[in-house]
Amino acid sequence: MKKILLTTIIMLCSVPFWGQTMQMNLQECLQYAEQHNNTLQSGALDVSTSEIQLKQAKLQQYPTVSAGLGQNFGYSHGSGAFTLGGNYNINAGVDIFNGLSIRNGIKQSQIMLTQTQLQVEQAKNQVRIEIIRSYLTILMNQEMLEYQRTVLNTSREQVAQGEKRYQAGRILESDFKLLQSQYLADSVNIENTQIAIDNEYVALRNLLNIDKGQTLLVTIPDSAQLAQSMQVPELQTVMQQALGYLPELKMKENQVEIAEYDVKIAKGAYYPSISASAGIGTGYNAAYGNGHDGLTSGLYKGLNESVGLNVSIPIYRQGSVRNNVKIKEIQVQQAELALQNAEDQVIREIEEFYLTVKKAYNNYELSELQQEAYYLNYMTYNQKFQFGTITAVELLQQQTNYLNILNNFMQNKYNFLLQKKVLDVYTGQSITL
Repeated sequence: MKKILLTTIIMLCSVPFWGQTMQMNLQECLQYAEQHNNTLQSGALDVSTSEIQLKQAKLQQYPTVSAGLGQNFGYSHGSGAFTLGGNYNINAGVDIFNGLSIRNGIKQSQIMLTQTQLQVEQAKNQVRIEIIRSYLTILMNQEMLEYQRTVLNTSREQVAQGEKRYQAGRILESDFKLLQSQYLADSVNIENTQIAIDNEYVALRNLLNIDKGQTLLVTIPDSAQLAQSMQVPELQTVMQQALGYLPELKMKENQVEIAEYDVKIAKGAYYPSISASAGIGTGYNAAYGNGHDGLTSGLYKGLNESVGLNVSIPIYRQGSVRNNVKIKEIQVQQAELALQNAEDQVIREIEEFYLTVKKAYNNYELSELQQEAYYLNYMTYNQKFQFGTITAVELLQQQTNYLNILNNFMQNKYNFLLQKKVLDVYTGQSITL
């Protein structure tokens, strides 16, 4: 009974409680995804497969060993004798020289393992970008929610004051209705923003493959942390980092090396192949009946050993080896051209993307100043309305202008952050906020 109780407690402790809350910053989200995202887990299995293939390539250097045995039983009606026989053997063989194809195959398998690891890193970058986009969308809407709540509080005060002024006959009923409708619109904006946050949390949970029984909350960075992310490095620095990191380029470089080893392996067919073999075996055949003692030969008498050396010299193969080598050499040239094209494309795309980041930064700076100016203007008009110097139409027009500028500011701010973080991904930098 105690054992059952202890086992139950251990199982409960090892399973996440339903409704458990997980709070993570951006870096923690990225690290969690590496261990739990389905796409990345599939990539890890591909790496394991390549590691096994490399081990198998290395094992080609060692001898092969096999054993065989046979047993038979017979009866002769003519002699009335029973026969019993058996054969047993063990053989080994090893390739001594085969044009260095085994050694070249091992080196090629090592490169192919690296290639698989780079494919996983490439997949990680795609997942990282999706996580960054989802994470920043949540932050944008949460920040927008704070502004909207401030506006809603102001709208609530405007409705309360407008009601008093309407009852006192100082404003028209239409003005009071406009204030009420604006308050409702501000409430709906908050509800829609919250829905957008909830939807984005669903997307982020799916990317992280978080259990349904757990709640995810993102950590909101402070202003100092965000300020560090609001800087754009020099183009030359970005270019050097990207060319030194991008998995896409390294994969093209590996394809050149793989093609070069294909040439070496193909040239190995020009050379003789040498192999050695050794074996030992024994057998017996015994007859029983009609007064025979039943043993005509024993295992010892049937014991035999063999050692062999085999040399295969290629003389004429209808030009297949030479033509195969030429084809492999052409494939090397194609891989080199693909590498050059990839480098040119990366340089062009990084330059274009860098200009996109700079443009996003400029838009962010401009909209930040506009947001501050329109907010002050809106607050000024709010005071004027309180003093009765402007109508509700004039006040709400300024509020609409401010909300439009505010939306534009939020979009520009987090669009720049997204572009900057994507640039960090392309250059292999640590992703933090």
